[in-house]
Amino acid sequence: MTTTLSKNTDNVINTPGGTIHVRPYRSSSNAQLKAVLSFTPRVSSLDRHNERSQTDEFRGFFVLFWIGLALLFLRTSIQSWEENRTPLSWNFGRLITGDALVLALSDLIMVLAMFFCVPFVKGLQNRWFSYHWTGLIIQHTFQTLYLGTAVWWGYHRQWYWVQSGFLVLHAMSSMMKMHSYMSHNGMLATVFFQLQEEKRQLEEAVKLAPGGREKLLEEAASRKADLEAAEGVTPVGTPGVGTPGAMTPRVSFSGPSGANAGYEDPSALLKKHIANFTESGSASGFTTSIKDGTPEPLGPSAEFRQRSNKRKKKNQATDALPQPRANLPLGTSLEPSHNSLPHEPMPPSDLAWSTNEQIALLARNIDAMQEEITSNGAKGLVWPQNVTYKHFVEFAFFPTLVYQLEYPRTETMRPLVVVEKIVATLGTFSLIYTITEHYILPMIPKPGDSLIKSFINLALPMMVNYLFIIFECVCTGFAELSYFADREFYQDWWNSTSWDQFSRKWNKPVHTFLLRHVYASTMTGLQLSRTSAAFVTFFLSALCHELVMAVVTKKIRPYLFLMQMAQLPMIALGRLPIVRRNKTVGNIVFWAGLMSGFPLLAICYLIY
Repeated sequence: MTTTLSKNTDNVINTPGGTIHVRPYRSSSNAQLKAVLSFTPRVSSLDRHNERSQTDEFRGFFVLFWIGLALLFLRTSIQSWEENRTPLSWNFGRLITGDALVLALSDLIMVLAMFFCVPFVKGLQNRWFSYHWTGLIIQHTFQTLYLGTAVWWGYHRQWYWVQSGFLVLHAMSSMMKMHSYMSHNGMLATVFFQLQEEKRQLEEAVKLAPGGREKLLEEAASRKADLEAAEGVTPVGTPGVGTPGAMTPRVSFSGPSGANAGYEDPSALLKKHIANFTESGSASGFTTSIKDGTPEPLGPSAEFRQRSNKRKKKNQATDALPQPRANLPLGTSLEPSHNSLPHEPMPPSDLAWSTNEQIALLARNIDAMQEEITSNGAKGLVWPQNVTYKHFVEFAFFPTLVYQLEYPRTETMRPLVVVEKIVATLGTFSLIYTITEHYILPMIPKPGDSLIKSFINLALPMMVNYLFIIFECVCTGFAELSYFADREFYQDWWNSTSWDQFSRKWNKPVHTFLLRHVYASTMTGLQLSRTSAAFVTFFLSALCHELVMAVVTKKIRPYLFLMQMAQLPMIALGRLPIVRRNKTVGNIVFWAGLMSGFPLLAICYLIY
């Protein structure tokens, strides 16, 4: 089941038999939470397969919203036909279709250039160079040239803002995917070769030990048996019932609810998991007594006592084992978790019970690093098994910017859902085109125009264009085609009461990338505080937004950059108790700021 740091509904899974609550354990190997992020089979907030949104009391207003936009589209088309004898004006169409073939070929070349990532990682695998620092220099040089080429090419071709903006935005998203792929594999390569070094040191230590390997194994087995007999517990290495393994989430069960369509029933997964346990145990709040196919939940106090007792016995039995070295390189400990049943944690090595402290420590280091190069998914993929062109092609099609060895997958692809998303994409584009052509371009401010009138004319149509969620159409379509199970590309950002909520909910693919590769990386790599890491994250995001505006407007102005950075003091204000207590006021302030930003940016960049 999913493990997540957040304290929201991400850790709740509805099933026909009840609600599964999932809470993460700390990793036994490095005392860090496994899930910095989470990937889990989910549907988006507005997806028609989302049972929660389909039973929402305000779902009728959502339907009314789309009916109103359809009427606006018809009204505009009829008016255009009466005036120009065309359903829609083609002025904007001529601009966005200009140089379309060159744009398509340019984009194809940029996509093919992404495959540089595979030979880069193969170079790490073959030890042609190390990730620190040669690999880092190669990686960031390539990424800079990649993005710089996209920016230069748009200027060179003198493209309209649509073509140049599209190419740069696609180049940015591709660059983020490449960065995640290369940096994560670089981290795994570091772990892998450190693992080989520790194995070499262990072999040397074993050879120097009196009696050699056989004597060491005999002593270790005897010591292990003595400890197990003294504690009277299940032999160490056997998966214990309710044992918090390095990658095992804790699951509890409560009252009835509904399930999302299109995914394997989580309760069925739990029953498979429970079937592996002995009859005398319980699994994370379930008894193994099953009536009519339904596990009987324990009472809260009994469940707590059983967990505490099992944890206590397990800790007593393993206290004799040395802890792995604290400065070991990390791998999959920093990968997002997901709710596929993870591979069984490997039992401690036999030599970990050795009375020779050096050998026992090396064995424990090897155990820990072996887990670090093994995926958190059910397959238990081990690096470098993932370093193939096929695996990279799959990642390129997945609608995520964050790389990991395994993701939650669906069992089938539903053609009707793909058709639905194609139709939705075409319909959404038609509405965006109509609003842009008839309600935005004619109102673009020119020198001498009234700024207040321009602001009022642009605020609503720009806001409506912003509401069209590309993630619900394009990303979900690619997810269905690629069997990618996590469809939560956004959350209910329209209910945000502060800008930090909005930044987390609006664009989750980018948010997860920044969280893992900027925020978390600067804290671990540069030893920054949370505040400093947040500042760096916003600063980098603001620079990227400003770069897009420079490409689109062909002007270098700091307007969007300043607006982005202004979110930091606004976030601080939003955390004041007086603001947090009144969520309606917070939501009004959020919407007022969002609706004001678009026309103000248009006026600033076009006139000043």
